[in-house]
Amino acid sequence: MKKQKIIIFTPLAGRTGSEMMIWYILKHFDRSLFEITIVSFSDGELMKELPADVRGFVINKNFSLLDKLKFKLGHNPISKAIQQIQQEIQADIWYVNTITLPEVYPLAKGFSVKVVTHFHELPLSFGSIKQQDLEAIIEYSDLNIGCAACVCNAIELAGGKKVSLLYSLVDTSTILADTNRMSVLKEQLGIQPQDTVWVMSGTTDPRKGFDFLPKIAAQLPESHHLIWVGGRQHTGFSYYVEKICERLQGGATIHILGAQKADYYNYLALADAFLLLSREDPYPLVMIEAAFLGKPIFAFQSGGVMEFVQQGMGGIVQNFDVTALVALMTQWKQGLLPTDASISKARASQFDALVQLKNWEKIMTTNFLNG
Repeated sequence: MKKQKIIIFTPLAGRTGSEMMIWYILKHFDRSLFEITIVSFSDGELMKELPADVRGFVINKNFSLLDKLKFKLGHNPISKAIQQIQQEIQADIWYVNTITLPEVYPLAKGFSVKVVTHFHELPLSFGSIKQQDLEAIIEYSDLNIGCAACVCNAIELAGGKKVSLLYSLVDTSTILADTNRMSVLKEQLGIQPQDTVWVMSGTTDPRKGFDFLPKIAAQLPESHHLIWVGGRQHTGFSYYVEKICERLQGGATIHILGAQKADYYNYLALADAFLLLSREDPYPLVMIEAAFLGKPIFAFQSGGVMEFVQQGMGGIVQNFDVTALVALMTQWKQGLLPTDASISKARASQFDALVQLKNWEKIMTTNFLNG
């Protein structure tokens, strides 16, 4: 059986859910079946964590003055770089991770390579690309992979012909918390033993529901702490919400901590429960991570969470009803909505990288090795 050479194109090589998922694959894929090369359009920190047998290339989208001049004269430095990499690697498959790299598709047709698009987006995110770009993605992709059933449905509604489901995956061996460090963090945040801690994770943007944070805090007592972990977006929206949080009088204490690489799992672990406030979220890795730590999940009906959360793992509210969500949280706090940490951990374990990687390899071999 001929080993297939794959070039995976990814936008940033940063610690977003879609890119962490690719790096988990890189750690564990079957080397007898595939040879993988990564091409990133930014020199993100994950490029420093490539396995020794995975080659990496960075194509810088920040054009120099000379590049801009060449571009005006009809010479596209990005296209040129991709062509040079393909000529060197001689890949059989181009694997495009997310829909944000539409410039790849026309080039693929010229090289007669097979194209896989891994969708980590639901329709709201389709608005971030042009109509002709989504059309090209659908037209040129020999295979589309969706990270949740709701994503697969969206691909099919957009005209995708061959669609496979591969749920988001995590490396559970890395989900570790330090109880001593957790105690330090609680002390730093002024959390008392009798207090209730709710943790959220995500960038401070509308899709992640950052603006729901102060609305929820206003309906909870002072003994509750709401911790938001995730990259701050320096936008007017983020500024606006943070100002509301600062001026909130009474209610729960809000902690907006920004990105927390070193203590990420420690913050998740010190939570009593996890909140997912997204308006739309395909299959967020953080809900799997929180469940693996045994945390109940309370969420709005926003996408893949409906496919993940089962009885005994928490609860989901429709219509982005903050009052209904707080009522559900309160029922759980009062013991009226039982949850079981062992159920959550067992469910999360189904999405471990070593388990889901078998599904990824089955999808790839079925489509590209077995005809």
